[in-house]
Amino acid sequence: MTDCGLPAVSTPLVDAWNRARERGAHPLQVPGHKNQYWRPGAVPGSDLLGPLIRDDITLQGGVDDNAYSGGYLLQAEALWARSVGADHVRFLLGGSSQGNLAGLVAIGSPGAVVAVDRTSHRSALSGLVVSGSMPAWISPVIHPELGLPLGVEPGCLAGLAPTTAAVFVTAPSYVGTIADVEALARHCHDRGWPLAIDQAWGAHLAFLPGRGAFEQGADLVTTSVHKALMGYSATAVVGVRGSLVQGRRLDQAVDLTTTTSPSGTLFASIDATRAIMDQCGQREIERAAARVEAMRVRLRRVAGLVVVDDAVAGVPCDPLKLTLWLPRTGVNGSVLAQALWQLGHGVESSDLDSIVMTMTVVDDDAFCAQVADLLVTLIEQQRQAPRPPAPAALWQVTPEVVLSPREAFFAPRRRIPMAEAIGEVSAEQFCPYPPGIPLLAPGERVTAEIVRDIEQAGTFVRVAYCGDPTLRTIEVVA
Repeated sequence: MTDCGLPAVSTPLVDAWNRARERGAHPLQVPGHKNQYWRPGAVPGSDLLGPLIRDDITLQGGVDDNAYSGGYLLQAEALWARSVGADHVRFLLGGSSQGNLAGLVAIGSPGAVVAVDRTSHRSALSGLVVSGSMPAWISPVIHPELGLPLGVEPGCLAGLAPTTAAVFVTAPSYVGTIADVEALARHCHDRGWPLAIDQAWGAHLAFLPGRGAFEQGADLVTTSVHKALMGYSATAVVGVRGSLVQGRRLDQAVDLTTTTSPSGTLFASIDATRAIMDQCGQREIERAAARVEAMRVRLRRVAGLVVVDDAVAGVPCDPLKLTLWLPRTGVNGSVLAQALWQLGHGVESSDLDSIVMTMTVVDDDAFCAQVADLLVTLIEQQRQAPRPPAPAALWQVTPEVVLSPREAFFAPRRRIPMAEAIGEVSAEQFCPYPPGIPLLAPGERVTAEIVRDIEQAGTFVRVAYCGDPTLRTIEVVA
């Protein structure tokens, strides 16, 4: 990404961080490294630890004083809110996982029914456990051939009880397809339901006219600053707009889940990212989208390769997401992903049928062209006879909910062989990672199909958050 070449915008946290570095203070409080490792050779272990933490300046007692009397964080959060059309936002250091957890606490309560997109990240389950809400799982529309999620439509909400407390939907999806948030918001608001959007993968969309979830009517939005934008790893923002979710309620939920020793450095990277987006975000994102489209044009020429885009999916797609569908080429997506990893190019996710890659504004023309050529070469090297598709099971789970996730999480439990668990109620989750969407969640009935799907997932990806990584046993509600 080239220099924006535009007048500077306000960056209260960045400015305060720079002043803290220039002060060279030696604090009489935490952190234990006392900000001394930024000077090479200053203390024992500088060469080992220094490169890792030399830019670590805490917010409290570093960038600001203990009372936060400078107000730099509040100023930076207000600027982000103004830029994305929110009324109130909070900066996060626990990623969108923390935002989803806090968001579900803000819109839920013990016993309340919250409609939740079943293709949501496992952090939604954390929010259900902490809030005590009962999920009414809703399924997105699935592409009839590709087997990929196209997003939740208003029709997917049919059958929800009028007493539903709120609706929680993921958009964009992991594969880049985007639900019609505006239509969902109208449907929800007509019934008095707040609409929460997990926009973790779409932070950049908020800086394109008409594409952000707030601009389309969402009431609560969580977004990652470190995914398609440029923030430090694990930085995210959650915010609210309108009267259906109170800002104070969100504050309480965030305070419940946050650290009391926040990093001023990580927070400042959110502030800096917003400033860059304010200066030239739309231009740079549109340029990046043009580069990704050039990659798609190149890849569409590969015989049998399906490049997922608006026309193929029939719904809008993330302009910075590159998703390929491979069955007609005979290529195994996981094998292709491993070959890319060996060459230094890790991908977002892969399975037998597909491979998903995220491009951003820092990927220049040469790199994008290089990756497109590399993909063509690898696909041709790995090409086999076309095969029937084998859609990933996690996009199409229809669970039988017996207990709320909270009830199952805290229930007495016993560990038994997976093969003997059919008919039991799971007390833990089985979550292929990536993408981090559960095949089985606490409180759900174990079925033969789910056992099969878990076993199959374990052959090509890590199945996380279960107690037995061999997948031979499972904890069930006793």
